Amino acid sequence: MLSTEVITRPAVKRIVHAGLLLVIPLILFITSLDTIRARDKAWYAGGYDPEYAYLFNSLNMATFRLAGHVDHPGTTMQVAGGVVLRVVWLFDKRGDNFTDAVLAEPEHYIRILNIATAVTGSLVLLLLGWFVTTASGMVWYGILFQLTPFISGFVLFNGFARVTQEVMQMSAALAMAALALHWYFKSGAKNHLNYSLWFGVIAGFGMASKIIFFPLMLIPLILLGRWSERFRFGLFSILAFFVFTLPVIRMYPHMFHWIYRLFIHSGQYGSGSESIIDTSRYFTELVDLFKVNPRLFALFAGGILAVVFLALAIWLGKQTARKPAVRLLVAVVIAQAAGYLLIAKQPKAAYLLPYESIAAIPVIVLLHLALLPVRKPVLKSAVSGVLALVLSFFGIKHGLELKHGLYGTDFNPEFEEVWGAATGWNEKTAVIFTNPGTSPVAGLFFGNAYSRNRYISELQRIYPDYYILDAYNNRIVHWGGEPFSTDSLFELYEGRMAIMHTPGWVEPDSALLRLNRTPGWQLAEAYRGRGIVLVPVAEGADGRTGLARIVFNSAEIRGVNDSTIRIPENMKPGDQGVLSFDRARSGKSSVKSDPLHPFALGMEEQNVEPGERFMASVWVSGDAEEVVLVASALNSDDFYRFSGEVVREEENKGWKQLYLDFTTTRELEEGILKIYVWNKGRQTVYLDDFRCERKKPVQEAPETNPNEQFIGE
Repeated sequence: MLSTEVITRPAVKRIVHAGLLLVIPLILFITSLDTIRARDKAWYAGGYDPEYAYLFNSLNMATFRLAGHVDHPGTTMQVAGGVVLRVVWLFDKRGDNFTDAVLAEPEHYIRILNIATAVTGSLVLLLLGWFVTTASGMVWYGILFQLTPFISGFVLFNGFARVTQEVMQMSAALAMAALALHWYFKSGAKNHLNYSLWFGVIAGFGMASKIIFFPLMLIPLILLGRWSERFRFGLFSILAFFVFTLPVIRMYPHMFHWIYRLFIHSGQYGSGSESIIDTSRYFTELVDLFKVNPRLFALFAGGILAVVFLALAIWLGKQTARKPAVRLLVAVVIAQAAGYLLIAKQPKAAYLLPYESIAAIPVIVLLHLALLPVRKPVLKSAVSGVLALVLSFFGIKHGLELKHGLYGTDFNPEFEEVWGAATGWNEKTAVIFTNPGTSPVAGLFFGNAYSRNRYISELQRIYPDYYILDAYNNRIVHWGGEPFSTDSLFELYEGRMAIMHTPGWVEPDSALLRLNRTPGWQLAEAYRGRGIVLVPVAEGADGRTGLARIVFNSAEIRGVNDSTIRIPENMKPGDQGVLSFDRARSGKSSVKSDPLHPFALGMEEQNVEPGERFMASVWVSGDAEEVVLVASALNSDDFYRFSGEVVREEENKGWKQLYLDFTTTRELEEGILKIYVWNKGRQTVYLDDFRCERKKPVQEAPETNPNEQFIGE
């Protein structure tokens, strides 16, 4: 019995430790998935930088093409992303062509890469927590180590919920911290671990992920005791960097030229004057970096004080047991100081991530030193456990709050609706999107630019009617190639053209937002939300213009706790149907209509005159044969139009589009028009992406204009 008990105790202890170490990675994984779900799409609010760049370059790796983005260099994430995309394609083939599938559904694959990021970060933290626990013999030290990401919202957001290079850089920094703690706890014992090799592998991986990892290489240089070990560390670092960047070896000249420009120029991304440091703002930026994460600065300052007091204690008391602690704390403080000095040159709060990732080292080392006089293991464990639990409670809570402050979701439905308003045309239309801007087209254009424009032909084929107004170069392109003018597109599409513009972003040349050489036409605002949609309207000889208006409703909620249907201006408060999350064609919700709610998505238009053209459409899931679009006068049956015509079907999703196209007559005496969806049947149907275009002509539009019918008859 005794032997069985002795054998069982270590196993039970390992199981308990594994269970405890699993808690924080699970919390991180679950909360990261919640962040990914809440953000919904990367392009909302123009958040496609750098995720679309990493999507495109992961696609490059997956198709054995040379990466276009090597500035970070970011190779480790690109290779990992390529592997993930290929594996996903094996089990979820969307279409016949892998490249086309990724380009046609970029947000689907970005979400997959985001989830892979959450899995990677959580798994790395679990394994390294176990590594620290086995090295120290104390599970609470492993848990304190696992709390590291909660020091910053940027670590939690960029390292666990977005497809960026940060997850790989964070993993390397955490691995550096864990190996440094292993060195500390094993410093007095026989240890056969080759620190020069493993520090070198981690350093090479970290540098291949992002070059601002460089200050952390000071830690091994300080910890390793002999110059021969330091030399081997440097050699292994170079070899590891070469191996991890092997897929982009042909881009080395570009990469090193980029690094050189970063060094000799004072501005962001190698811009600005040729001065290594802009002394007029450098020290102010340095102080601001201290302020941007006060918890990191407190640990940094505390580490400096600890080094001073421990060095003094060693000098006075000759306590050699503290020498490894001082050496490790000195290494951490110097690395963080070098990081601060490096980032202050081109400051950004997110750039502090590698130095935040080693912040747990001083906490664990100082706690270990404080507990050295305690002889009873149970008491040591109790004190460490209480501290770990208290820090976990407050640290996790505050860290998640910091992360939530970095992104917003309230306006996601409005971004979705302006996208729908700009793209849901019932006729072939040239749609021009500004770059930068809040649209997936801007994201695709950005990602392709950072992939050396390797996918221009594919994008032109998949999105034949989408064009980009590149504000940086003041030109309109069809994903690439020779530029177009608004006038040439107007002629090419016989007047069916729209421009989606995002106010407040980099403004393009205003001449590109005008019809300069097309007589009798001008661009007018047809929709305004989180973006503006401009369309051509006729201009009469007397200067009067026609009217163009878009009403779009995707039934989306405004916030996660809001259960009401979003009702655009001029849509009736009543007869809207019931909000449903059972299914959706776009976004997350739709409108449910049943016998108790036969009318849905009603709207009113005021001051309607004879000769105005209305084009209404709605997508239906269910028995579409019993659903009609209706237009009628407000208080009489003098004017009545309806249509149940199905013009499009999405068979794989089960949605059908109904379309109603009519021109008003003098029968509409009051000038108030109702347009709504009527479910005549007894079955429940779901409605999504209701759209109505109103186009009013002018009486004296130029007779020579061949496109007059575009506005109305």
